[in-house]
Amino acid sequence: MPARLLVKESTQTSERPPEDLSELRDRPCWLDISDPQSKDFALAAKELNLHPLAVEDSQQRHERPKIDQYDDHYFIVFYALEEPSPGVVREVEISIFMLQNAIVTVHEGDFTARATVEKRFREGKLQTTGLLLHALLDTIVDQYFTIVDALGDRVELLESMVVGGETKDYDTSIRELREPGRRVYFQDVYDHITRVTDEIDTFRELTSNVIDAHLASVSNRLNEVVKVLTSVATVLLVLTVVTGFFGQNWKFIPYDSEPLFFASLIFMVVVAVGTAYYFRHKGWL
Repeated sequence: MPARLLVKESTQTSERPPEDLSELRDRPCWLDISDPQSKDFALAAKELNLHPLAVEDSQQRHERPKIDQYDDHYFIVFYALEEPSPGVVREVEISIFMLQNAIVTVHEGDFTARATVEKRFREGKLQTTGLLLHALLDTIVDQYFTIVDALGDRVELLESMVVGGETKDYDTSIRELREPGRRVYFQDVYDHITRVTDEIDTFRELTSNVIDAHLASVSNRLNEVVKVLTSVATVLLVLTVVTGFFGQNWKFIPYDSEPLFFASLIFMVVVAVGTAYYFRHKGWL
């Protein structure tokens, strides 16, 4: 998808060539770039005097979520999460440059929140770049809940299986983030992120509990196996004692006596059965 420039006119929202952005700064503009390595981004960075470090971060990708302040613009890194298919979560890194009357979004490919916000922007529901930025962040964060809820369902399934700062006063060129009355909107985004974080922490604890329950179940099964093996070994030990005694080469033992043979055989059977019954009664067998 090529770079697209949306411009808020007095009565409508029009789409203009991306190279016209620097000439349209007297009205709210949104430049969306789906290829960080494109010539459109290089041209926008040059004409808007974007900081080289921020531009480099936008092109290198895999940055941590953050917000940086420069002399005449803000640089924001945010992540959108999407579930293209069940069990598959895709993250989209979004770099946002916030200037006077202009927002530049840089990302690879596309993400669903962009289309949703674009529709609201075209319908005239987002009159300023501050509201546009809030709409982007808020829509992205709202999509987190779907992913988190899906993770929660999987945790519950596993469980059931186991059990059974102060701002700097810059000039007016960057005051769009400080529009009167707009701070509450971004506080709402922060509240949503806090809720997502709390739910993730809860699921992390539940997952840990599931793992502990699984290990405890494995340990219990191992104990049962050990008890059975111990009982069998004890029964065999009694038989070994009897046969070992008569296996001694002593002259006073009448080895050719049939009554003694059958008596010892009966004794071993009785002792083996009695020992097995005892362990059975104790629940070990």
